[in-house]
Amino acid sequence: MQRSPIRQFPFRPHEPTAHPMFKFVLGVAFGALMSVLYVHYNVQLPALMQITDLLRGNLVATATESKLYDLDADEPAKLRALEVYFANRPHDAAKIDAAFGHPFLISLHRERAARKAIQLSSAYNAFDKLLANPALRTKMSEKFAITEPEALKQAMLFDRLDRQPYLKRWLEKYLAENGPVTANNLQSLLQTAKAFPAVLASEPQEAP
Repeated sequence: MQRSPIRQFPFRPHEPTAHPMFKFVLGVAFGALMSVLYVHYNVQLPALMQITDLLRGNLVATATESKLYDLDADEPAKLRALEVYFANRPHDAAKIDAAFGHPFLISLHRERAARKAIQLSSAYNAFDKLLANPALRTKMSEKFAITEPEALKQAMLFDRLDRQPYLKRWLEKYLAENGPVTANNLQSLLQTAKAFPAVLASEPQEAP
């Protein structure tokens, strides 16, 4: 049996390589530079940079400190600094929100309730057209056992509210002080909810 010939590999002299620590320091320095560019000029960090999320967040948060703690900064600069900081340090936003009674969360809840109150109120305004049809008016009157037009519209509105569990619970908890929401007080509660100023853009898709 013949032995296979031994393969000969060409000898290569040792090639000097960069020290690993030098590579790390260079990477951190480059990351810091890109963080500054991101904060001040919205230059996105490239995907090829192998920086962990935690390191990236700390670098960006540090880079934005000059704007974040500038007591005389204008409003756009303040908003940009907060956006960058909380985008990279979301746990800080959650801690601040919890420490002060959840003002962020309450605002989100209130704005969602206000949007849904506006939607439900628009349905109430459309009931007049629906009840102008004699057959539909008779059907609704039989369903709710009500013939008086305004009372019938209130009953129809309250029926629509049952399809909005979030809005109904929010009205009960914050406007009716955990009391019942009824057909008689629903319109008044909706008017109050609609009056809250909108700060955030409406969400394209929302759960009930």
